Amino acid sequence: MYNVQTKTIDNIPTVFIHTEKFKTINLKIQFRSGLERERVSKRYLLSRMMVKKAGSFETESELLKYLAHHYGAHLTSAVTKKGRDHAMSFNLEFINSKFVKEDLNLLKKMSEVLKDVLKTPFEYDAEDTQFFEREKRLYINRLKGLKDNKAQKSFENLLNVMFKDEPYKYLSHGVLEDIENITLEDIKDEHEEMMKNDEAVILIAGHLDEVTDDSLKGLITRDETIRLPYEGYSFKEVTEKEQTDKENVEQAKLNMGFRADANSAEEKMALNVANQMFGGSATSYLFKNIREKESLAYQIHSQTDIKNGFLFVLAGVSPDQVEKAKSAVLHELQRIKDGDFTEEFLSETKHLMRVNRNEIVDKPKGLIALVYNQYLNDSTDDDWEQSLSKVDHELIVKVANQIYLDTVYTLTGK
Repeated sequence: MYNVQTKTIDNIPTVFIHTEKFKTINLKIQFRSGLERERVSKRYLLSRMMVKKAGSFETESELLKYLAHHYGAHLTSAVTKKGRDHAMSFNLEFINSKFVKEDLNLLKKMSEVLKDVLKTPFEYDAEDTQFFEREKRLYINRLKGLKDNKAQKSFENLLNVMFKDEPYKYLSHGVLEDIENITLEDIKDEHEEMMKNDEAVILIAGHLDEVTDDSLKGLITRDETIRLPYEGYSFKEVTEKEQTDKENVEQAKLNMGFRADANSAEEKMALNVANQMFGGSATSYLFKNIREKESLAYQIHSQTDIKNGFLFVLAGVSPDQVEKAKSAVLHELQRIKDGDFTEEFLSETKHLMRVNRNEIVDKPKGLIALVYNQYLNDSTDDDWEQSLSKVDHELIVKVANQIYLDTVYTLTGK
């Protein structure tokens, strides 16, 4: 069990997640801003630089050595897309001082590390040019490596076709073609913009009986609280598109993108359940029928962006089975639209969703991510359960019939 309490410290919303389940404390700072091509690559590069050089730690190895000395503390950064936005986070996980025999205030020491992480880019100068160029080179190589992954590349190509004139096509880790022209001054400007104008939230999870407001003061200080709207993209009428590219691949990559017109909390939950039934689990129609029964795919699954109402099917198939697999996918979706599923299957799917949710909150990072989503949506665990309980056969059929095929992208052999 856990309970959540939100306060405001230094004009920064601060979420305390009290649980006795973990022996560690997770301290996370979450930044959120609009998803824009002009910023997304800079933000990713900034996030990587900030956790490799901070304060008096001139090198990543010095910082890692310090964290290891303090009972294996672990510092990470991450970027992701949320709704119409780009989110960047910094997380420190460390042992709770109450489980350490020596007299050591680890929260205080780790808070100081996080302060250094957040302020160091203000001090970047010419001496940091070599560090910046190395990180930029690593970044370019990483994205080139992703391009070599045909499944990743084909999904990215699907996004480029489906969202040609929409910011959603940009991945959270940026655009390869934009990296070379980024300068150190650009990174400094992006950091200043983030610290000044991003929505910022502090989240701390663990056994927090000895954690006070004062222990979190000074991480970020602002003159006023910034709260940005959290919205998804509005539903857009589909214009069916299809594109096939050919490369030297043995296995064709079939990608299908759908738009769903789901607005209320209940409809969004029904879309989530429908996806699980369709292709989001090992008991789904796509997995059982297309992969197991008909052997039309080496692997296949569906995934959703519930906030934005997007659904994607990703499959690896033989090049000569692409059209048959595409028709089979649409057939399985039509079955759900026609209500061709049992109450038992629906109940089983909802039960598995509850089980999966319980597994998520059994891990610190999963719990923090869930609570952060609740913060953004102004919702609670009870709201989630009530929405799930309202999902019935009729609502699934209604929402399924509001799912429309938008784009089919195939990467196949020459």
